[in-house]
Amino acid sequence: MTVMSVLGEIPPGELGITQMHEHILADTDYGGSDYNVVMDDVEVAADEIRYFKRAGGNTIVEQSCMGMGRDITGLKEVSERTGVNIIASTGFYRECSYPDYVERDTADQLAARMIRECKTGVDDTGIRPGILAEIATEYGVGKMSPLEEKVFTAVAYAQMETHLPVSTHCWAGELAFEQIDILTKNGVPPEKIIIGHLAVDERVKDRVFAIADKGVYLGVDAIGYEYEKTVAMKDRGKARFVKELIDRGFLRRISMSQDLLRKLLLKHYHGIGYDYLLLQFVPMLLEAEVEEDEIETILVQNPRDVFS
Repeated sequence: MTVMSVLGEIPPGELGITQMHEHILADTDYGGSDYNVVMDDVEVAADEIRYFKRAGGNTIVEQSCMGMGRDITGLKEVSERTGVNIIASTGFYRECSYPDYVERDTADQLAARMIRECKTGVDDTGIRPGILAEIATEYGVGKMSPLEEKVFTAVAYAQMETHLPVSTHCWAGELAFEQIDILTKNGVPPEKIIIGHLAVDERVKDRVFAIADKGVYLGVDAIGYEYEKTVAMKDRGKARFVKELIDRGFLRRISMSQDLLRKLLLKHYHGIGYDYLLLQFVPMLLEAEVEEDEIETILVQNPRDVFS
């Protein structure tokens, strides 16, 4: 079994320290007025990823998919320049970002698009994705839309053909059970599902524990989002939450990352950079009495397992 990076197949054992949910080159400026979320400079991106490597990082899972300004050739160039493994994504993000064909295509047709990318590469590049991500549902609406249901069904079909992991956007765990239900009833094993954005609000801890009981991976991300008003659980709280998850027996189901998706979070713009998790958050985990071998399990063994 190998993992597909933008430079080709690698053994899971070569992933090393892995941040499972990041964005390196992306454009989520759907309103046309927020250049902060347009990350399109390969030179800057390579410089930023070098910081990650110097901090001990080996692999980044880049979750920018169709409709998110995915730059597959740019990612290959960043990987070549830095020596960091980059795993690219295929799939569909939020409904506001869906390409026009999502509405008219069937779930089978959408699945075929993803499967084709995984087998032959994105467009004519020959560069193949290694994960189905970042598959989203909206927050605060209370239910999936018909198009979201179709996309999740299509992703399940694609997963059954490709056997790749599925990583979702699921703010505060809202609609997580609906996401899991559609994926698993269509054959996706729970251990191939990562539910993203769970450690953002102290008030939903019980929901996260119930999600964990489903056997999926738990996305502890948005690390470093201290400024973000919608992230009520700050980093020291996240570290304590990781300890609580471990104490409840979920060590082997924790997925960790920053989800860096804004220019102003880059060191180039005086932000925290991709090395924040390794240099700043890991000490918070140790302070919360998470053991060093448990941190290694989360950052090395768990990513290896989800891709194996």
